[in-house]
Amino acid sequence: MKPDKAQIWFEIRVSGEPKILEEALPLLAERWGGFEFREAGSAVQASFYLASGADLEAFKQEVAALGLVLENVAEIADQDWGRVWKENFKPLRISKRIWIYPPWERLEVPKGEIGLVIDPGQAFGTGHHPTTALMLRALDELFERKRPVSVLDVGTGTGILALSAARLGAHNVLALDIDPEAVEAARKNASLNQLPLEVSLQRVEDLAEEFELVMANISAWELKRLAGSLAERTAPGGYLFLAGFLVKEMAEMKVCYLSLGLRCIAEKELDEWGFLAFSREAR
Repeated sequence: MKPDKAQIWFEIRVSGEPKILEEALPLLAERWGGFEFREAGSAVQASFYLASGADLEAFKQEVAALGLVLENVAEIADQDWGRVWKENFKPLRISKRIWIYPPWERLEVPKGEIGLVIDPGQAFGTGHHPTTALMLRALDELFERKRPVSVLDVGTGTGILALSAARLGAHNVLALDIDPEAVEAARKNASLNQLPLEVSLQRVEDLAEEFELVMANISAWELKRLAGSLAERTAPGGYLFLAGFLVKEMAEMKVCYLSLGLRCIAEKELDEWGFLAFSREAR
């Protein structure tokens, strides 16, 4: 029997002025599904994935009507990212106390340290990427000094940051992602680790609750777009951790969040990636 042919997807990249992107992308996502950002130099592009070439013409017409520019259309074969990770994902000590390992490996966690089982599925976040490593190290350091009770993780992916916060002692942890596959992966990992974790497709812009710690490891463009919402969700006396941007973008990102009345308390780099930590003045 011949193996099944791989699903062919159509990747369509669009671009536009930031204000137009902010208004148009949610409208496109409602009809065509989720998208991912791709930063090309100083420009921002968004990629959509269609399962059928029959939808291409309708998509192109809608893109033009919304004032966006169609940059490229390419055919790509679906990949089983979970299988790929299994070949490369080994136990990893990511910070002073945090170990990350997959469910197909066994690990005896040293006394006084913690272990998290992470099955990546189709989602982002195993600790191997510098942005995730920067966030986890900062999280570990914070919980050694002070234990935030409430934590918000925006763009949770596999749930690795939110689950680490829960394992370190946070009692109220909310993980958000706009990708249904990421939400499914985060819920699965919460179950694997037997940790209580609320995972939702809800948008941070729609929240009203404040959190003692807010974390966002997402694209630089999204960090700028959501700056006001992320700052508002940070409780007085609380902390805001940001990653997902390049070192060369750090100064601009810092200015953006300082303008919202936050105080920068840490700047870190790993490879070409940056990390910023802010605090919000207590009332």
